[in-house]
Amino acid sequence: MESTAILTNVLLTLFGFAGGGGSSSGGGGGGGSSSHSSSSGGDGDGDPIVLIITLIIVAGVWGLVYISNKRARAKKAMTNNSTPQEKFIHQEAKSIFRKYQDDWSNFNTKSIAKYTTNKYCEHATLMLELLKNLHRVNKVSNLGVSGVFLLSPVNDQTALPAEVRVEFEFSGLDQVIDTKTNETLYSNSAKKITETWTFLYDGKKLKLSGISQPTESANHLVKSLADFAGNNNLFYSPDWGRYALPSRGLIFGNAKMQISDINNHIVGKWGDLLIQMYTYAEAPANPNFYYLVGQISLPKEYKGVIVKSRHSRSKVFRRISKDYDKFELEWNDFNDRYEVYAASADALPAFELLNPKFMELLYSKNPDYSLEVADNTIYIFLNIKQATEQDYSDLLAILTAAYQELKQ
Repeated sequence: MESTAILTNVLLTLFGFAGGGGSSSGGGGGGGSSSHSSSSGGDGDGDPIVLIITLIIVAGVWGLVYISNKRARAKKAMTNNSTPQEKFIHQEAKSIFRKYQDDWSNFNTKSIAKYTTNKYCEHATLMLELLKNLHRVNKVSNLGVSGVFLLSPVNDQTALPAEVRVEFEFSGLDQVIDTKTNETLYSNSAKKITETWTFLYDGKKLKLSGISQPTESANHLVKSLADFAGNNNLFYSPDWGRYALPSRGLIFGNAKMQISDINNHIVGKWGDLLIQMYTYAEAPANPNFYYLVGQISLPKEYKGVIVKSRHSRSKVFRRISKDYDKFELEWNDFNDRYEVYAASADALPAFELLNPKFMELLYSKNPDYSLEVADNTIYIFLNIKQATEQDYSDLLAILTAAYQELKQ
């Protein structure tokens, strides 16, 4: 009876997570196996298919329970039988963990540079610049660390491995605040969060080189995109969450920070300007609202320019302002594929952007790409469920070409 109760609780927990959309992974979905919990009619006789499915689920759950218990025992052993080297790692890692949360909340990149690798510090600095450009701050408060577990084996009594992985279990209040209005855009008070932090040991101290979260599943981490970012001096994050969600642009008109999501985020500098590419889900449960988005800042602001693909199935273009005028260009094939709109004040910049060279580049890529210039940002987007490395490469080429045309 007790075993049945435990199993029932485990099943409910798994099903709750499967359909519970609170994750920043964007995986969403409609609730997994709980959707078929009650069949129509039925007289109580055992259905062999249902029985087989039930047995498979039970076996899988007990497997997870066994692995979880084994991992818990291993954690306990590491905590109770710490060597001096393990104690050093625990103390140093926990200290860095707390410092980083505080420095991140206060944009203190100088402090972050002291205990992170050069590469990770550069990535963190770019992400903080991104938040600052959005007039946002990500505040982490009420931090409580309930567990620090060494995941890397330390076999030698006098030396430490070059790479050390540590798992933290902690609680805290995670908020995104608009620094202009002081409005809280997002707030989550979590009782138990798990993250794995990777450190490099240089013989004297630990340096943070990476942070991964449970939402960064194998489905989200795309090695080809990570390689693409590295080859272009950019930085890749499989699960950036919602903090970078733009507040301007047609496709973000219905975005909600509690629901919408950003993944496969690539960020870096093009010259001295910040450039971003990412997958965006307006509503993760609806595959019709997935996009690949690229954006880059401009040195001046514009009222608005839109180049709409006639192939696009997106409904966002219903929100084009009535203040925009529609234009026809001299290239008929281009007119057959795209519709061009611009605010009256930006008619000339629209034609500066759509010169023959840029038009040919845009025309040569995926015909579903659309473009918008809003304020001082160029957004280029594609309504697509799953983006490839080639999509990102094409997007980078279009973004940088658009910037060259409008930077003056």
